[in-house]
Amino acid sequence: MEKIVIVGPASQILGVKIAKELGFESINTEIKKFPDGENYVRINIEDETIVAGKEVIIVQSTGPSANSDQNARLIELFMMIDSVKRMGAEKIIVVAPYLAYARQDKIFRPGESQFGNAIIQLINALGIDELYVVDIHAPSILKDCSCKAINIDSMKLLADYIKLKGMKDIVVVSPDKGAIERAGAFAKHIGENVPVEIIEKERDKITGNIKMEGSLNLKDKDVVISDDIISTGGTMASAIKLAKDSGAKSISVVATHALLLQQAKYRIIKAGADEIIGTDSIDNEASKVSLAKTIADYLK
Repeated sequence: MEKIVIVGPASQILGVKIAKELGFESINTEIKKFPDGENYVRINIEDETIVAGKEVIIVQSTGPSANSDQNARLIELFMMIDSVKRMGAEKIIVVAPYLAYARQDKIFRPGESQFGNAIIQLINALGIDELYVVDIHAPSILKDCSCKAINIDSMKLLADYIKLKGMKDIVVVSPDKGAIERAGAFAKHIGENVPVEIIEKERDKITGNIKMEGSLNLKDKDVVISDDIISTGGTMASAIKLAKDSGAKSISVVATHALLLQQAKYRIIKAGADEIIGTDSIDNEASKVSLAKTIADYLK
């Protein structure tokens, strides 16, 4: 079966890189918004038979960007799926490295929506064949997928980047208890005996305000603070301050999905971080580690 890659507007660099790794043709999209705010998406082709009977790989991350929020990115993804299905694609594979709303998988207060699970149901309704995500915040929601669903681990890629920096005395710091397992796996990829320190974090369920505390053994250490997502940088800035106060020699901030919203970059660097390192699941200046080859290997 012939295969083509449809490169979504949120993943232009990553999508082209994946297509090159696979040796397939890539096609981009035309997007705009109507005056009433509705999205418009068109696969950039003149002959629909290009898609008919083919295996189509759609690459579209659904994180917010400077020009579009995650709601628009999700709608664009849904519209691309609908379009290639209408044109007679034989098989539809979706690569959504960052899947929006995956953090809303639990109910904390009465009346909340468990919308992460609803997103999976919406994807099911569109009738795709395979779904690939990267370091999804709540892997448990993928069990509700009616198609093949794969959660790709980016820990080794990020660890390899850190190793290339030639640090000698590394300590990995987990910014909260929920990230312990991830931080431990990340540390092992850097080196068998790389220690992990954990920060105690409390978040107010109503205001979202964070309180952090802990006594860390970081004097003269090269510290790597690891998390899956950096949003506005509040958690990271607090963790960086604790690391600085604990005597860290250098601080690198690492995340699979570096959204870096609002004043996140300012907060993180001002707090004392030397570098922000993310993957190209989000297309911005922190995208220093490419997922293209790893994703392509899974697709092969």
